[in-house]
Amino acid sequence: MNATHQAPPPPAQMMQMITGFWTSCCIYTAAKLEIADHLGDSTLSLAALAEKTRTHVPSLYRLMRALSSVGIFQQLDNGDYSNTTLSSTLQSNVKGSMKAMALTQLGDHYNAWGQLSYSVKTGGIAFDFVEGMPVWQYYEAHPEEGRIFMQAMNGLSGAVLANIIPAYDFSSLHSIVDVGGGIGTLMMGILDAFPHLNGIIFDEEYVIEQARVKVQERGLADRCTAVAGSFFETLPAGADAYMMKMIVHDWDDEQSIRILQNCHRAMAPHSKLLIIESVLPSTSAPHPGLFMDINMMTMTGGRERTEAEFADLLQKAGLKLNAVIPTHSPMFSIVEAVRA
Repeated sequence: MNATHQAPPPPAQMMQMITGFWTSCCIYTAAKLEIADHLGDSTLSLAALAEKTRTHVPSLYRLMRALSSVGIFQQLDNGDYSNTTLSSTLQSNVKGSMKAMALTQLGDHYNAWGQLSYSVKTGGIAFDFVEGMPVWQYYEAHPEEGRIFMQAMNGLSGAVLANIIPAYDFSSLHSIVDVGGGIGTLMMGILDAFPHLNGIIFDEEYVIEQARVKVQERGLADRCTAVAGSFFETLPAGADAYMMKMIVHDWDDEQSIRILQNCHRAMAPHSKLLIIESVLPSTSAPHPGLFMDINMMTMTGGRERTEAEFADLLQKAGLKLNAVIPTHSPMFSIVEAVRA
């Protein structure tokens, strides 16, 4: 008779939750050492891997053993190591790479999470408390960290594309502005899928220079332009749609309303606004956006919102919530709004 599977006792479950950061820190170390990049599609012995990563062989073995036990890397019968489907996402130049996300979340974001209690006690932003400046100012002062953060958002855009293209009908649109569009990964993916569309990538000057290069490299210069500016000031006017991926959640209500008011001013009467973010349940039912909400509280002072909270925010900016369109991922919904 097979033994009935039983959940671990509550103390063991809690221990697993408490020590979850152990796995995260091992992933960060593997990303920092570029282990997945060194392995690529081949295999390497422990000694060869240690030579490439300039690490201590016995200590590297312990790291690889631990990560292999949870499906991140694989030790072959001859002792060599290879990538798995999970560890392959830590390679630099693969579609949907999570390497930069690991370096960002477990690098300059990690200390802020260690001061989460500051945010809970005071309502302040833990990152500002730890670093002495807001995160966007930090990235301007630390361009290498800013570059890695942009790469992390670039990797995330691949996941967003896979979810929103099947979920939303872009065929009725002719022009679209990606507000805070970074280096343009999301926009260019949409333009590839809908060849009739023209696009504008809109972001800060220090970001938009990279976007212009990417647009040229993708051969989309005849359909896509990259425009520098601040969404706190003014936006290109008259497009059929304005799209914001994970922008509004970075800001408190007052700042979000200001961004949305600028969208309202730029929109034509027929224009649509597409906000791509988590839409939280109205109850405390499990949802990945609930912990993203804690990340926003800790990092930026922003927040994830419910459908009702989005409707209220939009109404205060002169807009009207038209629909909330789910995607395959509970992490991303499309909040569609129009001018009221």
